[in-house]
Amino acid sequence: MAKKKQKTKDVTTKGKFPGLMVSDRVELKDVRLISSKCSQTPEATIGKKTYNINYSAKVHKDKKNGYIIVIPEFHFEAFGEKKTKEPIIVIDASFVLTYKINNFQGLTQKGFEQFANLNGIYNAWPYWREFVQNTIARMGLSPLSIPVFRIVEPHKEKVPKKKVTEKSSGKI
Repeated sequence: MAKKKQKTKDVTTKGKFPGLMVSDRVELKDVRLISSKCSQTPEATIGKKTYNINYSAKVHKDKKNGYIIVIPEFHFEAFGEKKTKEPIIVIDASFVLTYKINNFQGLTQKGFEQFANLNGIYNAWPYWREFVQNTIARMGLSPLSIPVFRIVEPHKEKVPKKKVTEKSSGKI
């Protein structure tokens, strides 16, 4: 009886999304909140609101110890029915995500940045959602659930550091 050949994984880097090459090699070890800030105005309890969420991520490599450190930063601001420039609710939070990696060979800075801006944000998003939901409740405001993180196809041109993810209206 003939033995079936096993397929081997292609380890070449040609044509592969650099961030995907990083994500293939990492294991998430730790997620921690490292900073937060919140505020509301007296008008925050009145009427419907719209909100914006902006985010960005920084990445650091620790080749000596075999870690990638991603620091996602999130910014939430809500606006009342009166069209003012100043938000009536602001919630900021930064997390640190620690990923173990055994091999840095063939990985580029662009790949680490892509990884941080996609995987780092994606992995921190549930913690961010829970943080906003609990903070809104502790502020004495109506419940709010942040939507799930949606992965979209990247733009061909340079993407700004901060991205607006969702704008919705509803009670907070």
